[in-house]
Amino acid sequence: MKQRLLYLDAIKGLAILLVIMGHIYIFSRDTETPLYSYFMSFISAVHMPLFFIIAGIFSQRPVTSLPQLGKYLKDKTIRLLVPALIFQAMLSLWVGGAVNMSPKELLAAHYWFTPTLFVYFLIFLVQRWVTDFGVKLIRRREDKVLETALHVVFTVAFFYFVSYTLPQLYPPLGQRPLSTGFIRMACLYPYVVIGFLIGRLELLPRLRSHSAGLTSFVLLVVSIGILRYYSYDTPYLSYGLWHNDRLMALSFFAFLVYTFGLMTEGSSRLGKAFVFLGNWSLPIYLVHYFFIPILPPLDTLLPALEPSARLPLELLLYFAGALVTLLPTLALIYFLKFNPYLDFLLFGEKDRLKKG
Repeated sequence: MKQRLLYLDAIKGLAILLVIMGHIYIFSRDTETPLYSYFMSFISAVHMPLFFIIAGIFSQRPVTSLPQLGKYLKDKTIRLLVPALIFQAMLSLWVGGAVNMSPKELLAAHYWFTPTLFVYFLIFLVQRWVTDFGVKLIRRREDKVLETALHVVFTVAFFYFVSYTLPQLYPPLGQRPLSTGFIRMACLYPYVVIGFLIGRLELLPRLRSHSAGLTSFVLLVVSIGILRYYSYDTPYLSYGLWHNDRLMALSFFAFLVYTFGLMTEGSSRLGKAFVFLGNWSLPIYLVHYFFIPILPPLDTLLPALEPSARLPLELLLYFAGALVTLLPTLALIYFLKFNPYLDFLLFGEKDRLKKG
């Protein structure tokens, strides 16, 4: 279990680095229709699914009583909602000079991830209750095959209900800014369920096998090849249930389980660096917006180059920008964590208060 936690932390560390790169790209572009970027298309397909898959993996503990439900909701509120609300207030004050807590800002702007994850946990809680009840009603005993099938049916039904049925029943949900949040909710929720099933069916050890590593690498190359030779510009995190981006995200996750599993077993400094970033991924997500540099947009620097020719420079610029963002971000987090009360209030870390 220790190794499992290490390589999953390392995956979160890489994911938060990709998030920062993606945000630098978004904040630096000076047009609503920038030139196509293979690198950013890849990042947008994989970075958030990695977080949601891991969140699902760690959602194995059942909630079967009212006291457990109360504790569950309290913990998730402290960990996910309170920090997002505080940082949203501070960032809007920092950027616009006034506190902005509108639905648009909370659902579709900077700190959408943690409130969305909170909603996902509530939806999955209901889904698991219904699924467990269905298994007991049909089989009267544990049946992982039936349980998996019911989860798949529930998830597919949820996707189409949120994507198509809800906007028809209530048309404002099909209009911005509400549509952005609901489309994103439908798009990403399946990854939470997939992560849960990976943990429930104990698939992580199998993903660490050499055959799984090779298979996931081949599938990743195929998905990237589809992206390269049949380039498409999918709206950010709004693709359908059956889409190449899902193959890319899932094969990338499986390949990282294999790769980081090997790295974290040894004394790899790179592996340790990613584990460190993964342990602090939530504070980094909350703080990094204050330090994102505004780089010259590549659309104006290199408008004549093809996307594939721009790739090396993109990698260099966005990685350098991520380092420039990370250094003050990590320094501020380190300073804030000195105070256990700030650590609790801003980052939801309550263990140090209990020890105190």
